[in-house]
Amino acid sequence: MLALVITFSLLSAPSIVVGEIKNEIKVTPPVNWESSPNNNSTSMVWFQNSTKSVFAIIKAPDNLGIPLFLVGPFMTGYLKYKDILEYSDKVTFGHSNLGHRYFLNLSSPSTLLNSSSGLIPKNDFLSEIPQGYDVPFKGMLILTQKQDDLFAIIFLNPKEKFDSMLKEIQPALDSIELTSYTVMEN
Repeated sequence: MLALVITFSLLSAPSIVVGEIKNEIKVTPPVNWESSPNNNSTSMVWFQNSTKSVFAIIKAPDNLGIPLFLVGPFMTGYLKYKDILEYSDKVTFGHSNLGHRYFLNLSSPSTLLNSSSGLIPKNDFLSEIPQGYDVPFKGMLILTQKQDDLFAIIFLNPKEKFDSMLKEIQPALDSIELTSYTVMEN
């Protein structure tokens, strides 16, 4: 009888399901910008060929399990050392996202990637920049975190029209939502 009660108890008890939390990017793309054919839920890049502007939201590699409160000040020091940091601050953007924002003076978009110390995946992003984009730029880099995942939001534009183009993409920045969902493992 005891064996029957234990068996029934085990079968009727709620089962424990182990899941993994994943994050994805939701954003309203900039109007009249060309999207990369490789865009997915964790890496998105858009171009505006007429202005040579680039806007990207990229999840940092999984092996960078460093919390934002450590990455933020490290990047500030590192970008100062590389002599490309104009200024930095903390910013709230999109749907309740917090992050460290950096304004950068770059001789070219590849300067940002070479200075990112692995936070921005070079293969994902550099291959997306069409020829002719490697000219003097001003850049904005925002590092943010959702759960344990780091995200980089990047805007690059030739220096002379940076401010006007930043205003043009502001609705896309305001729409950024980093959402979590659970993947159930069996």
